[in-house]
Amino acid sequence: MLDTATPAVRAHVARVVEQHRAELAEGFYQDMMAHRQAQVFLDADIVHQRLHASLQRWLTELFAPHTAQDVPAIVAHQRHVGEVHARIQLPMHLVARGARLLKGRLLQRIAAGGTAPALVEASMAHIGALFDLALELMAESYVGDTQRVVRSEEAFRLHALSQNLQVERERQRSLLAEWEQDVLFALHRGGAPLDLPRLGSSEFGLWFTHKGSNLFDGTPEVDLVHQTMERLDDALLPQLESGHGDAQRRHALLIELQSALDTLKYLVNTLFERHVELESGRDTLTRLLNRRFLAPILAREIHLAQMRHKVFSVLLLDLVHFKHINDVHGHDAGDSVLQQMAPILLNSVRSSDFVFRYGGEEFLVLLVDAPSEQAQAQAEKLRQRIAATPFALANGVHLSLTASIGVAPYSGHPDYQYLINQADEALYRAKRGGRNRVCLATGAA
Repeated sequence: MLDTATPAVRAHVARVVEQHRAELAEGFYQDMMAHRQAQVFLDADIVHQRLHASLQRWLTELFAPHTAQDVPAIVAHQRHVGEVHARIQLPMHLVARGARLLKGRLLQRIAAGGTAPALVEASMAHIGALFDLALELMAESYVGDTQRVVRSEEAFRLHALSQNLQVERERQRSLLAEWEQDVLFALHRGGAPLDLPRLGSSEFGLWFTHKGSNLFDGTPEVDLVHQTMERLDDALLPQLESGHGDAQRRHALLIELQSALDTLKYLVNTLFERHVELESGRDTLTRLLNRRFLAPILAREIHLAQMRHKVFSVLLLDLVHFKHINDVHGHDAGDSVLQQMAPILLNSVRSSDFVFRYGGEEFLVLLVDAPSEQAQAQAEKLRQRIAATPFALANGVHLSLTASIGVAPYSGHPDYQYLINQADEALYRAKRGGRNRVCLATGAA
């Protein structure tokens, strides 16, 4: 398919592409930004900057005169693009729209060049064939990768259901009751201006938004819980803060507040009652989240961040000189250290955050609703806590360990792998800079 056009046609198209590739990339971006759904994936400076360069390279590669040896690499690249589209959950109809708009602009440049009609016609056929082939390869890869993501998401839901829901239910009941007490205490204390804590930002609210709604996905109560939380935060609490109205109106608002809370408690209890424990799917050694769940969770957090304009952060943590423990004390000692790390991490974050065994002696922590400064402070507290904790071995020996931590706040890029790479780069600088330190991803300050 790549070699059906004559050398003259391929060379002519390559020259036009090279001459107009920057203009084509800019036009593509403007066309796609006019589509409301596409804006979610493109409305970030980092995407704009990277998209222009990568799209120009893609055009040059696709339309450059090829030899037979070039074909496997070009095919592999189209499939890789499809994988990225699936990873960021870019709808396939937007991919097709982008290809159509880009092809249309390129065909206009071919037709406007004052070239002989026969060469124009052949060039248009060549462009159409290559675009069709590229889109076919992308779609093939997209479908396969999307199916893997769906299977991973379902596996994560099964894992979430495997946890002790009775314990989690009591914990969330307690957190909801604490928030209720905080609101009532603030109302009793009074003062001006009155600042009531919002349920969506509470420990319970963050847990339900980032974990509970995924755990109970597909049940009607999930939407009702979100609606009740929004009603409390956006309507009832602001009215109570305003202080307008007489005592009778204030009393009616308090009754309405209590009724909404009773409804919320009923809905949450119903959700927990409806689910039962399933076989566990955690990391067998540490009982933390397995790395296979990282993709669906990060993809979901990116989607929430895009919709709600919130920032989350990723910490990538590496135990310093862990190999030395295995070499000197044996692998059982190394396993024991990793097992002791798990509660340190879990007890250092909120119930809404996620902790993963990333691989070997590396751990990944996803901090929801945590911008750069907050994530750095959390990482530093975690580093200090690890350094201050003696790790006990079976032979009575106690080890002092330290950790290097890379911090990467979400920057707007829709591909979760980019965020992981940013955290990995920051971790590498922390290790190269002397270890036992926290480093922020480049450009995230």
